[in-house]
Amino acid sequence: MKDLITVRIYFEFGQKIENNSFWKKLYGSDFSEVLMKRAKDFGLHQVLHLNVSKGYLNDQSVNWGQHEIRNSKHPHLIEILDSEEKINAFLDEEKVLLQNTKILMVKNEVLLR
Repeated sequence: MKDLITVRIYFEFGQKIENNSFWKKLYGSDFSEVLMKRAKDFGLHQVLHLNVSKGYLNDQSVNWGQHEIRNSKHPHLIEILDSEEKINAFLDEEKVLLQNTKILMVKNEVLLR
């Protein structure tokens, strides 16, 4: 349990999935759902999609997520917890999907229960 790390993946609400067919683009799942399903299929220990109430990415203006219809630039965050080796293998396998995201890796110093 002491070799666990946390990876945070930042992306915009309107993030597109590259190389999808027309119909998948029109009716397919959103980016966060696809990423979470792939992480689950890969067998990662824990994946969370965190709700961002307000914020900005890439020096853009602040987006407020308190509306029924969100701006496509509204920031979203997925957090993954597992071993460094397994997360690096997942990131390497999904590098095409993750090419337009910001990824931050945090080494866990203390594990509290």
